[in-house]
Amino acid sequence: MNTAPGNVASHDSEDVSRFGYRQQLKRSLHGFSSFALSFSLISMTTGIFAGFGFATRQFGPATVWSWILVAAGQLLVALVLAELSAHYPLSGCGYQWTSRLISPHFGFFIGWSVLVALMTGFPGICSTMGQYAEALIGSGTGLPVSPKWITLGLVTLAALIHIFGIRLAAFVNDVGVITEIAGSVAVALVLVLMFGRHHPAPVRLFLDTTAYPSGLPGGLQGFTASLLMGAWCLTGFEGAANLAEETHRPATVVPKAVVWSLVISSLGGLLMLAGFFLAMSNLRAIQASSTPLSDILFASLGPGITRVVMLVVFVSMFACALAGLAMATRLLFSMARDNMLPASSWLKRVHPRRAIPTNAIVLVWFISCVVVLGLERLEIMTSISAVADYISYAGIIIAAMRGMSDIPKGSGFNLGRWRSLVGPVSLVWAVCLTAALTVPVADPAVGRLPSRVLVGAFAAGAVVYYLLIRTRIRRGEAGPP
Repeated sequence: MNTAPGNVASHDSEDVSRFGYRQQLKRSLHGFSSFALSFSLISMTTGIFAGFGFATRQFGPATVWSWILVAAGQLLVALVLAELSAHYPLSGCGYQWTSRLISPHFGFFIGWSVLVALMTGFPGICSTMGQYAEALIGSGTGLPVSPKWITLGLVTLAALIHIFGIRLAAFVNDVGVITEIAGSVAVALVLVLMFGRHHPAPVRLFLDTTAYPSGLPGGLQGFTASLLMGAWCLTGFEGAANLAEETHRPATVVPKAVVWSLVISSLGGLLMLAGFFLAMSNLRAIQASSTPLSDILFASLGPGITRVVMLVVFVSMFACALAGLAMATRLLFSMARDNMLPASSWLKRVHPRRAIPTNAIVLVWFISCVVVLGLERLEIMTSISAVADYISYAGIIIAAMRGMSDIPKGSGFNLGRWRSLVGPVSLVWAVCLTAALTVPVADPAVGRLPSRVLVGAFAAGAVVYYLLIRTRIRRGEAGPP
Protein backbone atom coordinates (compact mmCIF):
# COMPACT_ATOMS: atom_id res chain seq x y z
CA MET A 1 0.00 0.00 0.00
CA ASN A 2 1.40 3.37 -1.00
CA THR A 3 1.45 5.74 1.98
CA ALA A 4 3.59 8.51 0.54
CA PRO A 5 2.87 11.94 2.07
CA GLY A 6 1.24 13.20 -1.11
CA ASN A 7 -1.13 10.23 -1.26
CA VAL A 8 -2.01 10.58 2.44
CA ALA A 9 -2.78 14.29 2.02
CA SER A 10 -4.91 13.56 -1.03
CA HIS A 11 -6.86 10.89 0.85
CA ASP A 12 -7.38 13.28 3.79
CA SER A 13 -8.77 15.92 1.44
CA GLU A 14 -11.12 13.33 -0.05
CA ASP A 15 -12.36 12.65 3.49
CA VAL A 16 -13.45 16.29 3.72
CA SER A 17 -14.95 16.37 0.22
CA ARG A 18 -17.18 13.35 0.86
CA PHE A 19 -18.90 15.41 3.56
CA GLY A 20 -19.52 18.23 1.09
CA TYR A 21 -16.60 20.54 1.90
CA ARG A 22 -13.34 21.50 0.25
CA GLN A 23 -10.04 21.41 2.08
CA GLN A 24 -9.46 24.97 3.36
CA LEU A 25 -7.50 24.51 6.57
CA LYS A 26 -3.86 23.46 6.39
CA ARG A 27 -3.11 19.87 7.46
CA SER A 28 -0.03 20.23 9.64
CA LEU A 29 -0.80 18.07 12.70
CA HIS A 30 0.53 14.54 13.13
CA GLY A 31 0.08 11.91 15.82
CA PHE A 32 1.87 13.53 18.75
CA SER A 33 0.53 17.00 18.01
CA SER A 34 -3.00 15.61 17.90
CA PHE A 35 -2.50 13.88 21.26
CA ALA A 36 -0.79 16.98 22.63
CA LEU A 37 -3.76 19.14 21.68
CA SER A 38 -6.23 17.02 23.66
CA PHE A 39 -3.78 16.49 26.53
CA SER A 40 -3.03 20.18 26.91
CA LEU A 41 -6.71 21.11 26.64
CA ILE A 42 -7.44 18.74 29.53
CA SER A 43 -4.27 19.96 31.30
CA MET A 44 -4.35 18.19 34.63
CA THR A 45 -2.00 20.90 35.93
CA THR A 46 -4.35 23.74 35.00
CA GLY A 47 -7.43 21.97 36.32
CA ILE A 48 -5.84 21.05 39.64
CA PHE A 49 -4.28 24.47 40.21
CA ALA A 50 -7.61 26.13 39.33
CA GLY A 51 -9.89 23.87 41.36
CA PHE A 52 -7.78 22.53 44.24
CA GLY A 53 -8.61 25.32 46.68
CA PHE A 54 -12.36 25.28 46.03
CA ALA A 55 -12.64 21.48 46.09
CA THR A 56 -10.52 21.12 49.24
CA ARG A 57 -12.58 23.73 51.06
CA GLN A 58 -15.71 21.69 50.32
CA PHE A 59 -14.53 18.12 50.95
CA GLY A 60 -10.97 18.10 52.31
CA PRO A 61 -8.36 15.59 51.12
CA ALA A 62 -11.13 13.08 50.30
CA THR A 63 -11.45 15.08 47.07
CA VAL A 64 -9.18 12.42 45.52
CA TRP A 65 -12.23 10.12 45.38
CA SER A 66 -14.19 12.77 43.49
CA TRP A 67 -11.36 12.86 40.95
CA ILE A 68 -11.40 9.06 40.53
CA LEU A 69 -15.18 9.04 40.03
CA VAL A 70 -15.06 11.77 37.39
CA ALA A 71 -12.19 10.04 35.59
CA ALA A 72 -14.10 6.76 35.37
CA GLY A 73 -17.26 8.44 34.07
CA GLN A 74 -15.36 10.54 31.55
CA LEU A 75 -13.63 7.50 30.12
CA LEU A 76 -17.03 6.21 28.99
CA VAL A 77 -17.80 9.55 27.35
CA ALA A 78 -14.38 9.55 25.66
CA LEU A 79 -15.04 6.12 24.14
CA VAL A 80 -18.27 7.37 22.55
CA LEU A 81 -16.58 10.49 21.19
CA ALA A 82 -13.59 8.51 19.91
CA GLU A 83 -15.88 6.35 17.80
CA LEU A 84 -17.64 9.42 16.38
CA SER A 85 -14.30 11.05 15.55
CA ALA A 86 -13.30 8.03 13.46
CA HIS A 87 -16.45 8.23 11.31
CA TYR A 88 -16.81 12.03 11.11
CA PRO A 89 -13.30 13.60 11.03
CA LEU A 90 -14.53 17.20 10.77
CA SER A 91 -13.77 20.50 12.52
CA GLY A 92 -16.42 21.66 14.96
CA CYS A 93 -16.94 18.04 15.93
CA GLY A 94 -19.80 18.30 18.45
CA TYR A 95 -21.90 20.46 16.13
CA GLN A 96 -21.08 18.32 13.08
CA TRP A 97 -21.80 14.99 14.76
CA THR A 98 -25.18 15.97 16.19
CA SER A 99 -26.27 17.83 13.06
CA ARG A 100 -25.58 14.83 10.84
CA LEU A 101 -26.90 12.14 13.20
CA ILE A 102 -30.09 13.96 14.29
CA SER A 103 -30.69 17.34 12.62
CA PRO A 104 -29.10 20.79 12.13
CA HIS A 105 -31.71 22.20 14.55
CA PHE A 106 -30.41 19.95 17.33
CA GLY A 107 -26.84 20.46 16.18
CA PHE A 108 -27.12 24.24 16.53
CA PHE A 109 -27.95 24.04 20.25
CA ILE A 110 -25.19 21.50 20.93
CA GLY A 111 -22.75 23.71 19.04
CA TRP A 112 -23.96 26.73 21.03
CA SER A 113 -23.49 24.82 24.30
CA VAL A 114 -19.92 23.91 23.35
CA LEU A 115 -19.26 27.55 22.45
CA VAL A 116 -20.49 28.67 25.88
CA ALA A 117 -18.16 26.13 27.51
CA LEU A 118 -15.18 27.28 25.47
CA MET A 119 -15.88 31.00 25.78
CA THR A 120 -15.76 30.68 29.59
CA GLY A 121 -13.19 27.89 29.79
CA PHE A 122 -10.46 29.68 27.81
CA PRO A 123 -10.58 32.89 29.90
CA GLY A 124 -10.86 30.69 33.02
CA ILE A 125 -7.51 29.10 32.16
CA CYS A 126 -5.91 32.52 31.68
CA SER A 127 -7.49 33.74 34.92
CA THR A 128 -5.91 30.85 36.82
CA MET A 129 -2.51 31.89 35.48
CA GLY A 130 -3.22 35.50 36.42
CA GLN A 131 -4.00 34.63 40.06
CA TYR A 132 -0.84 32.58 40.59
CA ALA A 133 1.31 35.08 38.65
CA GLU A 134 0.08 37.88 40.92
CA ALA A 135 1.05 35.89 44.02
CA LEU A 136 4.51 35.01 42.71
CA ILE A 137 5.38 38.42 41.25
CA GLY A 138 4.00 40.26 44.25
CA SER A 139 5.85 38.11 46.78
CA GLY A 140 9.10 38.26 44.84
CA THR A 141 9.18 41.96 43.93
CA GLY A 142 6.62 43.69 46.12
CA LEU A 143 5.13 45.33 43.03
CA PRO A 144 1.35 45.84 42.90
CA VAL A 145 0.13 43.57 40.11
CA SER A 146 -3.48 43.13 38.99
CA PRO A 147 -4.40 39.53 38.09
CA LYS A 148 -7.13 40.88 35.81
CA TRP A 149 -4.65 42.74 33.60
CA ILE A 150 -2.28 39.77 33.54
CA THR A 151 -5.22 37.64 32.41
CA LEU A 152 -6.15 40.06 29.61
CA GLY A 153 -2.53 40.10 28.47
CA LEU A 154 -2.44 36.30 28.31
CA VAL A 155 -5.70 36.18 26.34
CA THR A 156 -4.22 38.63 23.84
CA LEU A 157 -0.90 36.77 23.57
CA ALA A 158 -2.67 33.47 22.87
CA ALA A 159 -4.75 35.13 20.14
CA LEU A 160 -1.66 36.64 18.49
CA ILE A 161 0.13 33.26 18.44
CA HIS A 162 -2.88 31.69 16.72
CA ILE A 163 -3.12 34.50 14.20
CA PHE A 164 0.44 33.70 13.10
CA GLY A 165 -0.59 30.14 12.28
CA ILE A 166 -1.51 26.74 13.65
CA ARG A 167 2.05 25.44 13.24
CA LEU A 168 3.38 28.01 15.72
CA ALA A 169 0.52 27.26 18.11
CA ALA A 170 1.12 23.51 17.72
CA PHE A 171 4.85 23.92 18.41
CA VAL A 172 4.20 25.90 21.60
CA ASN A 173 1.57 23.34 22.55
CA ASP A 174 3.93 20.39 22.00
CA VAL A 175 6.59 22.04 24.18
CA GLY A 176 3.96 22.68 26.85
CA VAL A 177 2.84 19.06 26.88
CA ILE A 178 6.38 17.70 27.15
CA THR A 179 7.08 20.19 29.92
CA GLU A 180 3.88 19.26 31.77
CA ILE A 181 4.45 15.51 31.59
CA ALA A 182 8.12 15.74 32.61
CA GLY A 183 7.85 18.50 35.19
CA SER A 184 4.49 18.02 36.87
CA VAL A 185 4.71 14.24 37.17
CA ALA A 186 8.28 14.51 38.46
CA VAL A 187 7.22 16.97 41.17
CA ALA A 188 4.27 14.76 42.10
CA LEU A 189 6.56 11.72 42.41
CA VAL A 190 9.00 13.68 44.57
CA LEU A 191 6.22 14.80 46.92
CA VAL A 192 4.75 11.28 47.16
CA LEU A 193 8.15 9.71 47.87
CA MET A 194 9.25 12.45 50.29
CA PHE A 195 6.10 12.58 52.37
CA GLY A 196 4.21 9.36 51.61
CA ARG A 197 6.71 7.04 53.26
CA HIS A 198 6.76 9.01 56.51
CA HIS A 199 3.16 10.19 56.71
CA PRO A 200 1.65 8.97 59.99
CA ALA A 201 -1.78 8.05 58.57
CA PRO A 202 -2.06 8.28 54.75
CA VAL A 203 -5.23 6.15 54.61
CA ARG A 204 -6.98 8.33 57.18
CA LEU A 205 -5.82 11.44 55.33
CA PHE A 206 -7.64 10.49 52.14
CA LEU A 207 -10.84 9.82 54.10
CA ASP A 208 -10.81 13.28 55.70
CA THR A 209 -13.81 15.29 54.43
CA THR A 210 -13.35 18.35 56.68
CA ALA A 211 -15.00 21.42 55.13
CA TYR A 212 -13.98 25.06 55.56
CA PRO A 213 -14.78 27.16 57.57
CA SER A 214 -17.14 24.95 59.61
CA GLY A 215 -14.51 22.29 60.39
CA LEU A 216 -17.26 19.66 60.04
CA PRO A 217 -17.46 16.76 57.54
CA GLY A 218 -18.43 18.01 54.09
CA GLY A 219 -21.28 15.55 53.56
CA LEU A 220 -23.13 14.97 50.30
CA GLN A 221 -23.25 18.67 49.40
CA GLY A 222 -19.51 19.00 49.91
CA PHE A 223 -18.89 15.90 47.82
CA THR A 224 -20.95 17.15 44.88
CA ALA A 225 -19.17 20.52 45.03
CA SER A 226 -15.77 18.81 45.09
CA LEU A 227 -16.63 17.18 41.76
CA LEU A 228 -16.13 20.56 40.06
CA MET A 229 -12.34 20.26 39.96
CA GLY A 230 -12.36 16.98 38.05
CA ALA A 231 -15.48 17.89 36.09
CA TRP A 232 -13.89 21.06 34.70
CA CYS A 233 -10.42 19.58 34.27
CA LEU A 234 -11.18 16.20 32.69
CA THR A 235 -12.91 17.64 29.65
CA GLY A 236 -11.55 18.72 26.29
CA PHE A 237 -10.23 15.30 25.28
CA GLU A 238 -12.27 15.80 22.09
CA GLY A 239 -9.94 18.70 21.23
CA ALA A 240 -8.08 16.54 18.71
CA ALA A 241 -11.39 15.84 16.95
CA ASN A 242 -12.12 19.55 16.70
CA LEU A 243 -8.99 19.98 14.58
CA ALA A 244 -9.49 16.81 12.52
CA GLU A 245 -9.42 18.77 9.25
CA GLU A 246 -5.90 19.94 10.14
CA THR A 247 -4.67 16.43 11.06
CA HIS A 248 -3.08 13.80 8.83
CA ARG A 249 -4.92 10.43 8.86
CA PRO A 250 -7.53 11.71 11.34
CA ALA A 251 -9.72 8.59 11.32
CA THR A 252 -6.95 6.58 13.01
CA VAL A 253 -4.92 9.30 14.76
CA VAL A 254 -7.72 11.28 16.45
CA PRO A 255 -9.54 8.46 18.33
CA LYS A 256 -6.27 7.37 19.93
CA ALA A 257 -5.56 10.96 20.94
CA VAL A 258 -9.02 11.31 22.50
CA VAL A 259 -8.78 8.20 24.69
CA TRP A 260 -5.10 8.25 25.66
CA SER A 261 -5.05 11.94 26.52
CA LEU A 262 -7.80 11.31 29.10
CA VAL A 263 -6.23 8.15 30.53
CA ILE A 264 -2.79 9.72 31.01
CA SER A 265 -4.26 12.96 32.39
CA SER A 266 -6.43 11.07 34.89
CA LEU A 267 -3.55 9.00 36.24
CA GLY A 268 -1.12 11.92 36.31
CA GLY A 269 -3.66 14.15 38.03
CA LEU A 270 -4.36 11.54 40.69
CA LEU A 271 -0.64 11.30 41.41
CA MET A 272 -0.40 15.11 41.69
CA LEU A 273 -3.33 15.28 44.10
CA ALA A 274 -1.88 12.54 46.28
CA GLY A 275 1.50 14.30 46.38
CA PHE A 276 0.05 17.69 47.33
CA PHE A 277 -2.19 16.29 50.04
CA LEU A 278 0.62 14.20 51.55
CA ALA A 279 2.92 17.25 51.61
CA MET A 280 0.28 19.46 53.23
CA SER A 281 1.15 20.27 56.86
CA ASN A 282 -1.93 22.30 57.85
CA LEU A 283 -5.28 21.61 56.20
CA ARG A 284 -7.02 24.69 57.63
CA ALA A 285 -4.28 27.04 56.42
CA ILE A 286 -4.35 25.53 52.93
CA GLN A 287 -8.14 25.74 52.77
CA ALA A 288 -7.95 29.44 53.67
CA SER A 289 -5.29 30.27 51.06
CA SER A 290 -6.05 31.81 47.65
CA THR A 291 -2.96 30.05 46.19
CA PRO A 292 -2.86 26.76 48.13
CA LEU A 293 -0.61 24.74 45.84
CA SER A 294 2.17 27.31 45.65
CA ASP A 295 1.98 27.51 49.47
CA ILE A 296 2.47 23.75 49.70
CA LEU A 297 5.39 23.89 47.27
CA PHE A 298 7.08 26.76 49.12
CA ALA A 299 6.80 24.90 52.43
CA SER A 300 7.89 21.55 51.00
CA LEU A 301 10.55 22.35 48.39
CA GLY A 302 11.69 25.89 49.21
CA PRO A 303 11.36 29.12 47.20
CA GLY A 304 14.03 28.34 44.55
CA ILE A 305 12.63 25.00 43.41
CA THR A 306 9.07 26.31 43.74
CA ARG A 307 9.74 29.11 41.24
CA VAL A 308 11.12 26.56 38.76
CA VAL A 309 8.08 24.35 39.29
CA MET A 310 5.73 27.30 38.84
CA LEU A 311 7.46 28.14 35.56
CA VAL A 312 6.67 24.58 34.38
CA VAL A 313 3.10 25.08 35.57
CA PHE A 314 2.74 28.35 33.66
CA VAL A 315 4.06 26.79 30.44
CA SER A 316 1.54 23.93 30.84
CA MET A 317 -1.30 26.34 31.54
CA PHE A 318 -0.44 28.50 28.54
CA ALA A 319 -0.41 25.42 26.30
CA CYS A 320 -3.87 24.62 27.68
CA ALA A 321 -5.03 28.16 26.87
CA LEU A 322 -3.75 27.84 23.29
CA ALA A 323 -5.62 24.56 22.88
CA GLY A 324 -8.83 26.10 24.27
CA LEU A 325 -8.58 29.00 21.83
CA ALA A 326 -8.03 26.57 18.95
CA MET A 327 -11.15 24.63 19.93
CA ALA A 328 -13.33 27.74 20.07
CA THR A 329 -12.14 29.21 16.77
CA ARG A 330 -12.50 25.96 14.83
CA LEU A 331 -16.02 25.45 16.13
CA LEU A 332 -16.95 29.00 15.11
CA PHE A 333 -15.45 28.37 11.68
CA SER A 334 -17.28 25.07 11.26
CA MET A 335 -20.68 26.50 12.22
CA ALA A 336 -20.16 29.67 10.16
CA ARG A 337 -19.14 27.59 7.14
CA ASP A 338 -22.62 26.05 7.33
CA ASN A 339 -24.25 29.50 7.78
CA MET A 340 -25.32 28.54 11.32
CA LEU A 341 -24.28 31.75 13.08
CA PRO A 342 -24.91 35.48 12.72
CA ALA A 343 -22.22 37.13 10.52
CA SER A 344 -21.32 33.69 9.15
CA SER A 345 -19.81 35.12 5.97
CA TRP A 346 -17.35 37.13 8.09
CA LEU A 347 -16.59 34.37 10.61
CA LYS A 348 -15.87 31.68 8.01
CA ARG A 349 -13.17 33.66 6.22
CA VAL A 350 -9.82 31.90 6.11
CA HIS A 351 -6.54 33.77 5.73
CA PRO A 352 -5.38 33.10 2.14
CA ARG A 353 -1.74 32.53 3.08
CA ARG A 354 -1.82 31.18 6.64
CA ALA A 355 -4.99 29.08 6.11
CA ILE A 356 -6.45 29.95 9.53
CA PRO A 357 -9.86 31.45 10.49
CA THR A 358 -8.50 34.86 11.55
CA ASN A 359 -11.86 36.55 12.12
CA ALA A 360 -13.02 33.74 14.40
CA ILE A 361 -9.85 34.21 16.48
CA VAL A 362 -10.57 37.94 16.82
CA LEU A 363 -14.14 37.25 18.01
CA VAL A 364 -13.00 34.70 20.62
CA TRP A 365 -10.41 37.21 21.88
CA PHE A 366 -13.05 39.92 22.25
CA ILE A 367 -15.63 37.73 24.03
CA SER A 368 -12.95 36.31 26.34
CA CYS A 369 -11.92 39.82 27.38
CA VAL A 370 -15.55 40.63 28.16
CA VAL A 371 -15.85 37.44 30.26
CA VAL A 372 -12.69 38.29 32.22
CA LEU A 373 -13.97 41.79 32.98
CA GLY A 374 -17.55 40.69 33.71
CA LEU A 375 -17.06 37.43 35.67
CA GLU A 376 -14.29 38.19 38.13
CA ARG A 377 -14.45 34.99 40.21
CA LEU A 378 -12.70 31.97 38.75
CA GLU A 379 -15.25 29.54 40.25
CA ILE A 380 -18.00 31.20 38.20
CA MET A 381 -16.13 30.71 34.93
CA THR A 382 -15.19 27.10 35.67
CA SER A 383 -18.71 26.21 36.83
CA ILE A 384 -20.36 27.65 33.71
CA SER A 385 -17.81 25.97 31.46
CA ALA A 386 -18.15 22.56 33.15
CA VAL A 387 -21.97 22.50 33.12
CA ALA A 388 -22.14 23.62 29.47
CA ASP A 389 -19.60 20.91 28.60
CA TYR A 390 -21.67 18.16 30.20
CA ILE A 391 -24.87 19.37 28.57
CA SER A 392 -23.14 19.12 25.21
CA TYR A 393 -21.71 15.69 26.07
CA ALA A 394 -25.22 14.46 26.87
CA GLY A 395 -26.49 15.78 23.52
CA ILE A 396 -23.63 14.16 21.60
CA ILE A 397 -24.19 10.81 23.34
CA ILE A 398 -27.92 10.96 22.50
CA ALA A 399 -27.03 11.58 18.86
CA ALA A 400 -24.57 8.66 18.88
CA MET A 401 -27.14 6.32 20.42
CA ARG A 402 -29.74 7.29 17.80
CA GLY A 403 -27.56 7.48 14.71
CA MET A 404 -24.58 5.17 15.09
CA SER A 405 -26.44 1.86 15.14
CA ASP A 406 -26.58 1.71 11.35
CA ILE A 407 -23.02 2.94 10.78
CA PRO A 408 -20.75 0.17 9.45
CA LYS A 409 -17.38 -0.47 11.02
CA GLY A 410 -14.90 2.09 9.70
CA SER A 411 -11.15 2.15 9.41
CA GLY A 412 -10.73 3.78 12.80
CA PHE A 413 -11.92 3.15 16.36
CA ASN A 414 -15.17 1.21 16.77
CA LEU A 415 -17.07 0.19 19.93
CA GLY A 416 -18.87 -2.67 18.23
CA ARG A 417 -21.13 -4.64 20.57
CA TRP A 418 -20.06 -2.50 23.54
CA ARG A 419 -21.83 0.51 22.02
CA SER A 420 -25.21 -0.52 23.44
CA LEU A 421 -23.76 -0.55 26.99
CA VAL A 422 -21.29 2.34 26.91
CA GLY A 423 -23.78 4.77 25.35
CA PRO A 424 -26.59 4.59 27.95
CA VAL A 425 -24.22 4.46 30.94
CA SER A 426 -22.23 7.46 29.71
CA LEU A 427 -25.48 9.38 29.16
CA VAL A 428 -26.64 8.69 32.72
CA TRP A 429 -23.23 9.82 33.95
CA ALA A 430 -23.36 13.12 32.01
CA VAL A 431 -26.87 13.90 33.24
CA CYS A 432 -26.09 13.05 36.89
CA LEU A 433 -22.92 15.14 36.90
CA THR A 434 -24.77 18.09 35.37
CA ALA A 435 -27.31 17.85 38.20
CA ALA A 436 -24.55 17.54 40.81
CA LEU A 437 -22.92 20.73 39.54
CA THR A 438 -26.14 22.78 39.39
CA VAL A 439 -28.57 21.69 42.12
CA PRO A 440 -26.53 22.19 45.35
CA VAL A 441 -25.29 25.68 46.30
CA ALA A 442 -21.79 25.04 47.63
CA ASP A 443 -20.49 28.61 47.90
CA PRO A 444 -22.89 31.27 49.28
CA ALA A 445 -20.68 34.03 47.85
CA VAL A 446 -21.32 32.70 44.35
CA GLY A 447 -24.82 31.33 44.90
CA ARG A 448 -26.86 30.69 41.77
CA LEU A 449 -24.94 33.19 39.64
CA PRO A 450 -23.29 30.54 37.39
CA SER A 451 -26.70 28.96 36.71
CA ARG A 452 -28.27 32.34 35.94
CA VAL A 453 -25.45 33.26 33.55
CA LEU A 454 -25.74 29.87 31.87
CA VAL A 455 -29.51 30.25 31.47
CA GLY A 456 -28.94 33.69 29.98
CA ALA A 457 -26.39 32.33 27.52
CA PHE A 458 -28.77 29.59 26.37
CA ALA A 459 -31.62 32.11 26.15
CA ALA A 460 -29.46 34.20 23.83
CA GLY A 461 -28.85 31.09 21.73
CA ALA A 462 -32.59 30.41 21.57
CA VAL A 463 -33.23 33.99 20.37
CA VAL A 464 -30.60 33.62 17.64
CA TYR A 465 -32.12 30.29 16.59
CA TYR A 466 -35.75 31.42 16.41
CA LEU A 467 -35.04 34.78 14.78
CA LEU A 468 -32.44 33.65 12.27
CA ILE A 469 -31.12 30.09 12.14
CA ARG A 470 -34.41 28.15 12.06
CA THR A 471 -35.54 29.98 8.93
CA ARG A 472 -32.19 29.45 7.24
CA ILE A 473 -32.31 25.71 7.92
CA ARG A 474 -35.88 25.39 6.63
CA ARG A 475 -34.96 27.20 3.43
CA GLY A 476 -31.97 24.95 2.93
CA GLU A 477 -29.59 27.87 3.42
CA ALA A 478 -27.86 26.50 6.54
CA GLY A 479 -26.66 23.22 7.97
CA PRO A 480 -24.17 20.59 6.80
CA PRO A 481 -24.27 19.95 3.04
